[in-house]
Amino acid sequence: MTTPKLLNSKKNVRWWLGALMCACLTGCSADSIVHEATETVQVPMQFYQTAVSHAATRYDNSLKTDFLVSCYKGMAWAAPQVVMNNYQVKYSADGWTNQSRWEYVGTQTQGYYKDQIQRYWDVAAFPYEFYGVSPCPAPAVIESFTLTDTEFAMPTTVEYAYQTCNNGLVSEAVEPYYVAQVRCEDVSNANDKDVLNNASVIEKNASALSRYVAMPFHHLTSKVCFLLYNNYKKQLPETLYLNNMQIKAVSDDFVVAGRGYHAQLNNSTDMLHGSFKEVTTATSEAQKLLVQTDGSKQCDLKQAVDLVHAYNCECPNGLLQIPQQNVKLTMSFEIHGVEYKENFTNTTVGGGGSITYDKATKTVYYNNVPLLLGDGNNSSLITWAPNTINTYVIKINEFYPLTVDFSAELTPWADVEGSINTNLEQ
Repeated sequence: MTTPKLLNSKKNVRWWLGALMCACLTGCSADSIVHEATETVQVPMQFYQTAVSHAATRYDNSLKTDFLVSCYKGMAWAAPQVVMNNYQVKYSADGWTNQSRWEYVGTQTQGYYKDQIQRYWDVAAFPYEFYGVSPCPAPAVIESFTLTDTEFAMPTTVEYAYQTCNNGLVSEAVEPYYVAQVRCEDVSNANDKDVLNNASVIEKNASALSRYVAMPFHHLTSKVCFLLYNNYKKQLPETLYLNNMQIKAVSDDFVVAGRGYHAQLNNSTDMLHGSFKEVTTATSEAQKLLVQTDGSKQCDLKQAVDLVHAYNCECPNGLLQIPQQNVKLTMSFEIHGVEYKENFTNTTVGGGGSITYDKATKTVYYNNVPLLLGDGNNSSLITWAPNTINTYVIKINEFYPLTVDFSAELTPWADVEGSINTNLEQ
């Protein structure tokens, strides 16, 4: 993407220089000073791009719904000042002109949560910070949300829940809100940072707007994906397939739902690093079963021969999960078509579980084998962090004797998605 040339017109330069002179002459950085300035020095605060990272398709899922935002200026001051307090930002599209935009100026009679006025940049008050929730909560419940420079909180009426997959049927995702936190360092459009993505610089599309804010929204949930393939490079049996799979959580206090949310915000803690106020843990083995298939769902191990052609365990988009620590998963499945001289049982597989071979049916049964973190430590306890994709890769490396490599790779959601490229002016 070509980085937009920022403040590249004489008009824009005059705006910022004029605003700076005004601030210097008055010796004050209050919003009212900027509002009282002449029209040539007013630079309105505007929103241009928003997106929600979408792991399944690996492109930006443009946000086309209202969102809630608060904004503070003077983030380097001892007491930053509020600029927008729970503003409702509306998305509007004009099908006739094929243009869309984000608007926050309006009144209650115009359908806004409250009367909201135009805000202008104060060049003496950078850096600014924006805090967003998408979609915008219903007007009746906005007041139960806390969205300030020091605290983010949602009420316990807001619930998030995990997903499971039964023979390819994935349970409904319960992920009502996404969050965004953006820091605008200075007057340039090129230096805004996505606080929730390691403070990385936000790549923006070029725009006719003089100074605008892009809001990349992120997930408070985690996601798990499973990929399985045959890494055996020698001659394969004539028939070779896998079925009857189970992937389940065996860790203590496995969390399946969370209600409410709270994060104390400061220089070291952002909106993603809070916690759910209430959690529900699994109370049965059935609730811990994340993935299961039967004999009708078969993985052809003569086709799944590398990561590109890997079997996705019937859930190609992965499964949303509640972030938590010390997660331990085990896996069971059957491999059909392998020929050994006699029956056998091995109970020392990967620190747990067992392998059993039935010569009469040419079937190898893997039972409750732990999935290990592929970091060299072979740990079976894994942390599922918010806004992170946990991809468990299962590789069959050898058939004689049959050996399987169970490992996990952790990928930040934003790294998978890349930058936001949603042009709302096209």
